[in-house]
Amino acid sequence: MPQRYGLFDEAALPAAEPRVSLRTLGGIFSAVLITLAALSLFFVGAVASKKADAIAVEKQFTFLENAIRDRQNLMARDQLGLARWDRAVRFVTLDFWPAFIENELVSSLWNDFGHDRSFLIGPGGRVLMAAYQDDVEFGENWLEPGSSLLALVDLAIARHNTNRIKVDGGYSQRPVIASHVEEIAAYGFIEIDGKAMIASAMAIVPDDNRVVLPAGAPVILVSARPIDAGFIHDLNAQLKVSGLFYSNDTDGLVPAVDIEARTIGSFSWEPYRPGREIWHLVVPLVVLLSSLLLAATLIIGRMIGRLSNRLEASERQNRELALRDALSGLANRLCFDRALTVASERLAHAPFAVIASDLDRFKAVNDIHGHGAGDAVIRVVAERLREAVGEHGLVGRMGGDEFVILVSGFHDRPRLALLAQQIIASVSRPILVPNGAVVDVGISLGVAIAPDHGVSGHQIMACADRALYASKEGGRGRVFFAEDRQDAREVPANASTAAA
Repeated sequence: MPQRYGLFDEAALPAAEPRVSLRTLGGIFSAVLITLAALSLFFVGAVASKKADAIAVEKQFTFLENAIRDRQNLMARDQLGLARWDRAVRFVTLDFWPAFIENELVSSLWNDFGHDRSFLIGPGGRVLMAAYQDDVEFGENWLEPGSSLLALVDLAIARHNTNRIKVDGGYSQRPVIASHVEEIAAYGFIEIDGKAMIASAMAIVPDDNRVVLPAGAPVILVSARPIDAGFIHDLNAQLKVSGLFYSNDTDGLVPAVDIEARTIGSFSWEPYRPGREIWHLVVPLVVLLSSLLLAATLIIGRMIGRLSNRLEASERQNRELALRDALSGLANRLCFDRALTVASERLAHAPFAVIASDLDRFKAVNDIHGHGAGDAVIRVVAERLREAVGEHGLVGRMGGDEFVILVSGFHDRPRLALLAQQIIASVSRPILVPNGAVVDVGISLGVAIAPDHGVSGHQIMACADRALYASKEGGRGRVFFAEDRQDAREVPANASTAAA
């Protein structure tokens, strides 16, 4: 007779529907598998090519930005030997000498480094010198407020102030190595006379501190290079992209943003997209794998018939093992919890009871006769409990010598008491263990009735457990109902509140 799992009845499961033939199933499987494999490969190819294109373009963006930053950093390092120089402090900041400026500063910036434009900017944005290549003008002009050149100078002053140090007789600047020139220099895109340029600016400071800076803002050396064909050629020698150019149009691939965060132009090129090459690999691969899958599925189709029977048997066994305790064959904790949950949900239409039980003197069997004898006792007790409960409920084993019974056939106390006495009498009969010894164990029971002692599975189980503990404390080998305890009346009240 099948074990009734509370509201789960194995015998009530519907019969399996007739299956299609294995040949048809194999053909459908082959067609679906090959189609899905081909579609999957095409999908992977599409995703991979799109992702490869996106990564390649993003890398090219990053390379361009890094290359531009390298050019700006190189300009700052070109300036460093001229701006960090005692003589420059003496003949620019302390005693302005035009001949020194023209022959030493401007000449070096143009002839040695190719900086087309150079400026000396004093405090307040006063233009002390402006040069185009080696054509130098001295005067007392002022930078226009809001110009990107003035913003670059202000940033260079801020960098200097961050690194300025006090020395005897005045001020100097903390030494910075060329590889960290960005700590004292300001560089970026600016516009000069309507032309986009990259520029670098830094304060003129002592190098050996044989002279010192006076208080106040320093003189700032600025040099710039236009973004022209020569600059693009130098830039692309590092990048090696196709068709790189600069335009005043701001809709290019990489914008040129000046010091004041204004877009003054953009760089564009023909991005390299490797996705096309991926498709040259994907299409032959799809054809090859589809052919291999077709051959494989023909072989597998012959094996489906034999495997299907084994799989069905294994599935039935696994389903049964998932709900049964391996030792006793009773419902395990998972099965019992499911049955208790379903019973709780149907409580309004079908009241039920839970009997918690624990074997008495079971530990002595294990200690004296060994665990093999204990396992034999568990199996015998399980069978006796199953026979006693019959079709009226579900018997489960929680582990060790703990058993629990979900009684769904009735819930009145007289019949529950009669069932409990039958269980006690049946379990208490002598048991023959494998070593030939005869042992006897007892059982203690605790009974809780729904909805009298709660409406949820957790509440009912808690009441049954407390009743079981009271039974064991009262002398073992007996049944104890939850309402016989002093605090049993509190549970229905709480349960009613929760239900409300």
